[in-house]
This record gives sequence, C-alpha cells and structure tokens, in this order.
Amino acid sequence: MFRTTLLLSLVFAYGCGQSASTPTDVSSTIIADAEPSQSVSAINFDEAGGVVSLDTRIPPRQRQSFGIGQGSVTLETIEVKDSHLTFLYTPEIEGGYTTYECTVPVSASPITIKVNRDGTPGATSFDLTECRVVKSGNLHWE
Repeated sequence: MFRTTLLLSLVFAYGCGQSASTPTDVSSTIIADAEPSQSVSAINFDEAGGVVSLDTRIPPRQRQSFGIGQGSVTLETIEVKDSHLTFLYTPEIEGGYTTYECTVPVSASPITIKVNRDGTPGATSFDLTECRVVKSGNLHWE
C-alpha cells in the first residue's frame, strides 16, 4: 500500500506537467543569467502602441516572449562584443517560426519591432536581411 501511495504521489507531483514538445506560454517570463542582482528588463512590450523594444545597453542574458494575436515574439540577448549586441529574434505565427541571429550597435535608441493590427510581427528598426537564419519550423510538427 505504501508503494502505491508513493507512486501515485510521484505521478501527481511530476507526471502531470506539460510534455517537452508542448509549447508553453512564457508571455511574462524573464530569464536573466548575467548577474543575480540584475532586475531591469532590457525587453519590453507596449501593448497600447503595439511595439516590442529591446534596450541594447542592458547587458545579456535576458529572454522574453510576448503573446500577440495568433502567435508570439521572442527576443533573447546573447552577448555584447566590440560595442555590438548579438540577440535572437523569433517571430511565430500559428506555430510557424523563424529564429534570426542579429547583431546591432549598442546605442541609446532601443531596437523596435512593430506589431501589426492583425497581431503579426511587422516592421523592425534593424535590417532583418542582415540577420542570419538560425532555425525555422513549426511548433505543431516538432
């Protein structure tokens, strides 16, 4: 009886979560690995204005996703080297996504991504053609 109770306790405690292949909503999650005392987010979303922004002056590592319309926008800062910030930009619409690795100069002006009225990622303040495609796919098929 004790073994059955223990087994059921473990199943309820660990086995009822989402599987590794199930996408999770991390619309308000910030991961900051740079320094434990770092509490300022480099990444913000102005829902009223429909603009996602990234302050290039705040040191990496940060990651944040924002749910928009039928998808999301994810930004993750990677490193600063020679006064340039490298970050990952992942727009996702209805499961389809492309992850871009971009490098921009560190400056007082944040980079921005406009969210269109239909909830899709729109114009960027950085040249997306200068970014390298790291990965693309569909969350529903992975």
